[in-house]
Amino acid sequence: MGEFYGKTKNGYDVSSETFPRMFRGISQTPQLKNKEDKMNKKNKFFSTILATLVGTAIWIPSAQAAFIPYILDIKIGEARLKDSGDATEHAKMEFFAGNTNLVQDLKDKSFTAVENGTDSGQWYLDVGPTGPGYFLLKFGTGNDKDIANTYFFQNTGEMTKLVWSNEQVNFLSGGGSIKGNIGKLSHYTTYDAAFGQTGEIPEPATLALVGLGLFAIGAVRRRRSSHS
Repeated sequence: MGEFYGKTKNGYDVSSETFPRMFRGISQTPQLKNKEDKMNKKNKFFSTILATLVGTAIWIPSAQAAFIPYILDIKIGEARLKDSGDATEHAKMEFFAGNTNLVQDLKDKSFTAVENGTDSGQWYLDVGPTGPGYFLLKFGTGNDKDIANTYFFQNTGEMTKLVWSNEQVNFLSGGGSIKGNIGKLSHYTTYDAAFGQTGEIPEPATLALVGLGLFAIGAVRRRRSSHS
């Protein structure tokens, strides 16, 4: 834009350099300033609402991520065993499970028990990635010779977690009036059916493959017999 120079009606000198400044000063009338203030207030109001919505959106996932307690496993029996030998524990587990086809998976004396929710009176052991069908918990009972020291469970909830309550083990793991605590847990042992890791009956497809293999072996033997 080229420069210009002139005079106003009142005789003031005006140039291209001073005109924008004058224009800006004229544009800021009280009415326009009030309108601008109102717009700023509206923008601030909507900004506050937007920030609140964003904060809520961020908070919701964190609330959903709160710990959800695992399902308690089913207690199937308890006993006071004179020793913690594998054979003794195994026989009693098969008795309570009603299954004489169980195999021992793991016997662990070094573990970390975790509360199944704050002040829930429940505990769990993480045994992932395995998912045993049964487990037992062996506790020390001190001078109390009348209370069971071994508790037997069927794992029915989250398969990679062994979950029990203080009440299920006569409060030996905490609570109650016997002053139990989780430190009394001596070890845990897991079991499964001999078929495999989950203790499930083999699927028909698996049985068919086994049958086909046996048929092939029989055919080879018959062929060899015919040639001889």
